[in-house]
Amino acid sequence: MDYAIEDSVLALEELVQINLSITRERDVNRLLDKILTAARKLTAAEAGCVYILDRKKRFLMPEVTQGELLSLVSSELRPVDLHTEQRSGQTDVISWAALSGQVVNIADAYQYSGFDFAELYRLDRLAGRKTYSMLVVPLTDFEGNSLGVMKLYNRRVNEQGEIDAFPDEIEGLVKAFAAQAVVVAENNRLLADNKVLIEQLDSAKQVLEIENQQLKARISGSLKVDNIIGDSPAMQKVFNLMEKIVSTNATVLIRGETGTGKELVAACIHRNSPQRNKEAFVAQNCAALPEELLESELFGFKKGAFSGATSDKKGLIELANGGTLFLDEIGDMPLKLQAKLLRVLQEREVRPLGALHPVKVDLRVVAATHQNLSELIEKGLFREDLYYRLNVFPIDLPALQERREDIPALVHYFIGHIAGQYSKTIEGVKPAVLDLIQSQPLPGNIRELRNIIERSVLLASDNGVIEPQHLPDYITSGQEGKAQAAAAFYVEGDNLKDTMQRLEAKVIAEKLQVYKGNQTRTAKALGVSRRSLVEKLSRYNLRENSLTCH
Repeated sequence: MDYAIEDSVLALEELVQINLSITRERDVNRLLDKILTAARKLTAAEAGCVYILDRKKRFLMPEVTQGELLSLVSSELRPVDLHTEQRSGQTDVISWAALSGQVVNIADAYQYSGFDFAELYRLDRLAGRKTYSMLVVPLTDFEGNSLGVMKLYNRRVNEQGEIDAFPDEIEGLVKAFAAQAVVVAENNRLLADNKVLIEQLDSAKQVLEIENQQLKARISGSLKVDNIIGDSPAMQKVFNLMEKIVSTNATVLIRGETGTGKELVAACIHRNSPQRNKEAFVAQNCAALPEELLESELFGFKKGAFSGATSDKKGLIELANGGTLFLDEIGDMPLKLQAKLLRVLQEREVRPLGALHPVKVDLRVVAATHQNLSELIEKGLFREDLYYRLNVFPIDLPALQERREDIPALVHYFIGHIAGQYSKTIEGVKPAVLDLIQSQPLPGNIRELRNIIERSVLLASDNGVIEPQHLPDYITSGQEGKAQAAAAFYVEGDNLKDTMQRLEAKVIAEKLQVYKGNQTRTAKALGVSRRSLVEKLSRYNLRENSLTCH
């Protein structure tokens, strides 16, 4: 009796039992394995592989393999790109079966069949075996939708392992069985996907509930910025970063030009930190003291540690325990002290001068600098390992010229604050004053602005307003120079309209440069709509650095 026929009869007897087990199977991979087992018994195939279409319907992925022939090369099986095959004429037998929905029956893969079997030959060489007969069955549902491909190898006809072609009459039976089984598999996959989606929805719901609680907490107890003034995009970015860090104990590095308010930001971070000793905000300017004195101030000392040490003294690091240590101008700290500070950050302990044992400390370190620490590292003036310890969470403060829209609010704040200090009443400030201040580069940033306002408040009359004559000479003289430049801008023969257009174009060009080509911010600074600004840019043919009047 033909061994393959006998095997097929046994397979048919098992088919009913397999169908029953298939309907009860819920794991998709085990289900595919059972389908492949039944198909191999039905066809007496020596080996087999099931390819399943991925979710994007581009690749056929090898999911289940059986048989010694494939066990040696299962890791070498590659996904089949259906898009590539659609373009190249479908030379791969697997993709052709999937796209056409037709069974492919190959009697001898080493005889010309019209398909490209280079990949098959490569796998055969790796396995040290040969694939002759092949039955490729598309896995389609009853509506003809392709879900994958089942590939069967080498039909055995007797116990001696002789190989023959798969008979034509078996193709329809295998395809019908595969269609029935694959519907069950697809239903199971949909059930599994639905289960995952339900779990994801439950998880998303929990996340939303948590975020909602956090949002409520944030609304009810948002970042208290106190006297940090600013509503510009640049400052909103700073506030957002501060909100991310205040609830942690991470080290912060604040970078910014002199006078941008680095200590105010550090103090604000400290005040908003939960479960923190609100009194323990200790600040030290590293550039203000010589090395020896700075060392004793930061680390403290024991009695007798050096000449003049008549009693124990706690250092600023120990005093900041439970709070925040703010080290301003960290770039000016001597290298010797940088090494000792690194140990504090690494070990969370400090050893006072003359002490035998270190003292454990729990504090947040906030450092600040106006210098480029990377350049200092290259010059050997700053330790690279300390830099990485400090640069855990950097915050860059914008210069005042990058947030000019905040100047009016800052001016009004300083007027109210300083006038209160001097027991004066200042009714306000003339718009010309704001225009003059906003036109200045203000290299001293907020500190310079505060000094300007303090001087103006002192010069202004009680119950009066701040006027241009109350400003420093370097501001008003600069404005006179601009007036002279405007007069020089007049071209003989031009009428008033031409001259005004030239002046308008010049002002727009200057503002455009200040805001680095940002039309929205430029329009806001000029007090015009963005549409109006765009029309003027087109009229005057302005492109940031150009100035042409037509």
